[in-house]
Amino acid sequence: MLENTVFQTERTMEKWNALNNEVVAAHNVHSFKEKIDKWRYGDRTL
Repeated sequence: MLENTVFQTERTMEKWNALNNEVVAAHNVHSFKEKIDKWRYGDRTL
């Protein structure tokens, strides 16, 4: 079970690290959601 937790954490961190710095540095949840949607479904630029 521990191995599954480690792999899940690694996958999550890889995805988080792939995000644009502007998305990660959002000031609130609403702003984060707007920016991540633009990043995911747009041309990946902000």
